[in-house]
Amino acid sequence: MLRLIIVVPFLAVLGVFLLFNEEPVQMYFPLLSWKISIGIFALLLGLASFVIGALTIFISLVKQWRKVRAANKQILELEKKLNELREQYINNLTQPVPGHTPAQAPQDSVTVIGQSAEKDAEVLTLSK
Repeated sequence: MLRLIIVVPFLAVLGVFLLFNEEPVQMYFPLLSWKISIGIFALLLGLASFVIGALTIFISLVKQWRKVRAANKQILELEKKLNELREQYINNLTQPVPGHTPAQAPQDSVTVIGQSAEKDAEVLTLSK
């Protein structure tokens, strides 16, 4: 939308300039000479500037697209490596440690603490 706000008035002014400057004028450039209307010359100059600007933006976009593709590729590789490390971690947790017997769960599911200091110490030493 902002582009239209900028481009439309510019094209309108350029069109008015083209209509009021129809007389051909002799133009000189080193080793070149031609006759052209100043309005047409301004239109061609504006069109050439637009094309050069569009090409410049396109080249910068291509560079950004390459960076984005490389970053996405790196993200996928890192996610794949993270998933492999998670699987290794889970496998290490589920495998028993050699030379170590797994701890058995206590028979009583409820331990009452708070009856007396001697009984609390006895319950805690038995549950370890």
